[in-house]
Amino acid sequence: MAALAGGLGVSPAAWAQCAMCGAAAASGKVGQGLAYSIFFLLGTLFLVVLWLVILVYLTQRRAAGTGRAEAPLSPLATGHAPAEK
Repeated sequence: MAALAGGLGVSPAAWAQCAMCGAAAASGKVGQGLAYSIFFLLGTLFLVVLWLVILVYLTQRRAAGTGRAEAPLSPLATGHAPAEK
């Protein structure tokens, strides 16, 4: 698998641009707009991932502050046997 992936990465066809992207990047304003749109999409992805990381961090910090961080994950993890009927 690694040899196949490496072989695909070395081939010149894998590094070539499609005809539409190459023509758009060659022209002035259209290429600049294409670059700005790519940066906008990457920035949006960065902000969403950053928001999720901050949300998890704050949740963990809040759970540690209330003492819920050491809470068992299931009722059976407490070491008590289930009640018999």
